[in-house]
Amino acid sequence: MEISRRDAFDLVLIGIALACVYSYAVDPSGPQTAIGDVFAAVGSVNPIAYLVVVGAAGILFLAYGLLYLPRKQSR
Repeated sequence: MEISRRDAFDLVLIGIALACVYSYAVDPSGPQTAIGDVFAAVGSVNPIAYLVVVGAAGILFLAYGLLYLPRKQSR
């Protein structure tokens, strides 16, 4: 199982690297501008949306910690 998780992480890193290379090929001003555009797009999202997403993630994390992990450790 650990190898497949590592492979997925490596594939994500390769995808990010390929996106930077592609953005440099399309716009020679550099991949920094493309990454800056992504950060600008994320920064323009309404703060209420961030609160909803973080709240949902917190609830899922608590459910994972309180419901799933005790069952897994008791086996």
